[in-house]
Amino acid sequence: LGPTVAIIFVFLVIQIYKLIAWYYGKIYMDKEFIIGIPLRDFRDPMTRLSNELSLNKRVELMQYMLLNIVNAFQGQNVEIFCITKDSLVIKYCNKIEIPTFVSKSEGLSNETSEFLISNNDYEGWTICHADLPYLTKYYAKNWINECLKNEIVISESKDSGTPIIGGKSYIEKFQYGKNSYKKHTEYFEKENISFKKVFHQELSFEVDDSEDYKELLKNKPRWFRKIASD
Repeated sequence: LGPTVAIIFVFLVIQIYKLIAWYYGKIYMDKEFIIGIPLRDFRDPMTRLSNELSLNKRVELMQYMLLNIVNAFQGQNVEIFCITKDSLVIKYCNKIEIPTFVSKSEGLSNETSEFLISNNDYEGWTICHADLPYLTKYYAKNWINECLKNEIVISESKDSGTPIIGGKSYIEKFQYGKNSYKKHTEYFEKENISFKKVFHQELSFEVDDSEDYKELLKNKPRWFRKIASD
């Protein structure tokens, strides 16, 4: 009886270890979606709001908007990176436990292109600007679902920028800069890449200038009401 019990015990221990290994392997290996959030720096962010907010307040606003986006997108099958070279941003990301991607390239288009080339084995991807104050879990989930169903999904800001872009087709070169939405869509048409435009304010409204900030004060999201009362 003794040896039989010992064999059964060893067998059960092995199975338990296998189950634990499978569980943690599934957690870390089954990520199907990757998100990159470009953020230049915390040294002088949101310069067009300099007349409305002090440097410290601008940094605080940027940090809370980043945190809101991370919270909105965070899920079991999603990996989120902040794309930055700034030591202050990296320090903050370490604090909120978000990994950073430090590009060897210069310029937003090149940095995001390098990020996507380095992470091209996911079912879908997204590059999302950090200044989308109205993004919620509901719209983040819907966005990911749209990206997994379409080659490219894209939104357009009021100045024809590209606040968020993603999809299941990997593109070689981003077109950030002035009129980036138009440049992106022209590139997709040239390369015969189908794309879907989304129109939700939650995915297109950016806090870019004084008008945007006034709108934010009029229609405060929940996370903003919290810091405004501090």
